[in-house]
Amino acid sequence: MLRTCLNLNKNVDISKYHKLQAFLKRNSTGYQPKKSKILDDSQINKFLNEANDQCYLGIKVILIMGYSGAMRRDELTQMVIDDIQFKEDSIHVQIPKTKNNVSRLFVITKQTWISIIQKYVALRPFNVSSKRFFLTYRNGRCITSPIGINKIGQVPRVIAQFLQLSNPSLYTGHCFRRSSATHLADCGGDLLTIKRHGGWKSSAVAEGYVETSLLNKVAVSNLLSSNSTVTGPHTSATATVTSTSSKVSMNENLQHTVVNETIPGICINAKDNVTINLKFNNCTFNTKN
Repeated sequence: MLRTCLNLNKNVDISKYHKLQAFLKRNSTGYQPKKSKILDDSQINKFLNEANDQCYLGIKVILIMGYSGAMRRDELTQMVIDDIQFKEDSIHVQIPKTKNNVSRLFVITKQTWISIIQKYVALRPFNVSSKRFFLTYRNGRCITSPIGINKIGQVPRVIAQFLQLSNPSLYTGHCFRRSSATHLADCGGDLLTIKRHGGWKSSAVAEGYVETSLLNKVAVSNLLSSNSTVTGPHTSATATVTSTSSKVSMNENLQHTVVNETIPGICINAKDNVTINLKFNNCTFNTKN
């Protein structure tokens, strides 16, 4: 960020100053950027179920939209009524203007959430000149003035205060986006799914959500604590037999017929004595005298 600001404002490219770059790198060791705290699934449902619509209906809709689409506060601010399509059993939301110019589409299918959004839309005044979707909500009704970006950025803090969570000020405007990506990773979403959901071009941010996923941590713990059935090196083999005849040398030479049969792969521990029992069904053996 420092390099970009100097290059933009002072026309100085610090990438040519190697000693300065080394100094900045040493001093940035151990730096942890401040990130917004997140709302988990139970906290979101608790707020939507317990908060009074007379005061919090507008905040509920912002929460549903922001969480369902992993939206930034400016994306929520710029959302217009034409971006939303009400289907028979779902709501389709288009996000045409994003930070990295990657348009996104998300769908809301939970019926209770759809009902909350429909209730909010029904209160929209007919004489409003702005197409902005989020209008100021006061005392059970919407007025014609749109909600600003700073007001939307304060919504997570208001929710945290209602839920009596510790340090409500740490729930910033990026809370909905981080909460959505974290929950998706905890539910088993892979890297590609998370990138598409949040509209990230780079894999670095999405990888961070996967790496810190609680589900992945539990899976690793289960793997480490499980009893392994294989205690040594092993080999596996899989073969497909398509020939019509094959000679097998045992106590005597036998010729058997195998047609389009697949021999399944087997795993043998090199340190153990192994006994293999073969059972042939519907096979014809011709013995040569």
